[in-house]
Amino acid sequence: MKKIVLIGGGGHCKVIIDLLKEINGYQIVGITEKNSAKKQVLGIPVLGDDLILEELYNKGVNYAFITLGVIDNLLQRKVLFEKVKALGFQFPVLIHPAATVAQSAHIGAGTCLLAGAVVNAAAKIGENVIVNTGAIIEHDCIVGSNVQIAPGAILAGQVEVKDNSFIGMGCKIIQGVVIGENSIIGAGSVVTKSIPANSVAYGVPAVIKRKNRLAMREVDFCV
Repeated sequence: MKKIVLIGGGGHCKVIIDLLKEINGYQIVGITEKNSAKKQVLGIPVLGDDLILEELYNKGVNYAFITLGVIDNLLQRKVLFEKVKALGFQFPVLIHPAATVAQSAHIGAGTCLLAGAVVNAAAKIGENVIVNTGAIIEHDCIVGSNVQIAPGAILAGQVEVKDNSFIGMGCKIIQGVVIGENSIIGAGSVVTKSIPANSVAYGVPAVIKRKNRLAMREVDFCV
């Protein structure tokens, strides 16, 4: 069994715990979490904050996974991923048994595909991405790193979602559209035209409502 530590003890952590149990190839040694009052998540102990990660690595815990789920500032996940990777940890690709992935698709390290997710032919997904329950990524899509695709979202063929962006629950992104980096697409939106970087957009059809200024906020290492 490969020893793995989970980083972030919220709701997404619970999903990843269940997924790891389904895969049955990893021993979860514990969770790092900034909230010192939290003692366990689904029976998995909270070991402390991220400052103990180097000690865990030196004790033979070689794998880690970012289990922090955020919406407004996915740069938090990026900072954590890069700093934990720099400590030497490896990041697995976690694919739920009920997900469907084309043989020609590429999935980056630290990415998870949850139950019912579909990734079709020649799609490329970057590192540290969440493809949530029932989301569909069609042929020839390019999804950057640190992206979150919420439950039930659909990306038609040849869509590109750039780094650190969030695609809300039930969104529909029309073929060939490009979503710029650090952008948020609100739940239920239908995106018919490309969206520039650092935008918050929603509606049917989706229109830009404001800049995503939180994407520029300084991020603390400890979650």
